[in-house]
Amino acid sequence: MVITNPLISRRIEPTPLETVRILVADDHEIVRRGVCALLARESDLNVVCETADGIQAVAKAKEHQPDLIVLDISMPGMDGFEAARQIRRISPASEVVFLSQHDSLEVVRQAFLAGARGYVVKSDIAQELLTALRDAMQKKHYLNRRLKEQVKRMGTAAGLGLSF
Repeated sequence: MVITNPLISRRIEPTPLETVRILVADDHEIVRRGVCALLARESDLNVVCETADGIQAVAKAKEHQPDLIVLDISMPGMDGFEAARQIRRISPASEVVFLSQHDSLEVVRQAFLAGARGYVVKSDIAQELLTALRDAMQKKHYLNRRLKEQVKRMGTAAGLGLSF
């Protein structure tokens, strides 16, 4: 759509939306494909690469310098925590959102200590992943309501430098 401003004699072209570049790393192919399909429906999100192990996640983060990284915790080669720590060093502008089957506070704590911007339990991907990614792009931390309340109750949010 082209807009013509009657006060000036030039056409105003719309600016294209910034496309967010995403790396998806999960060793379960069905999860990886599902996440990629979910993200493909969003016009401003672009999966630039995917991988099934932690070592490759680090290598691909270094190569592609994505805006966001969706990272599983339990992967072969290198777990997601170590991968996140390495990625934060080699691609500091990349934001990490963890996917995990675990919903324990200790795992959540480890994820944020490793540099995560968000944490999504795999059973909640369809309802929460897009919100978590959009929050991460705005430099906000993301946890679902139940985990967030547990973190606040335990008093660990401040100790992790989190604000919700």
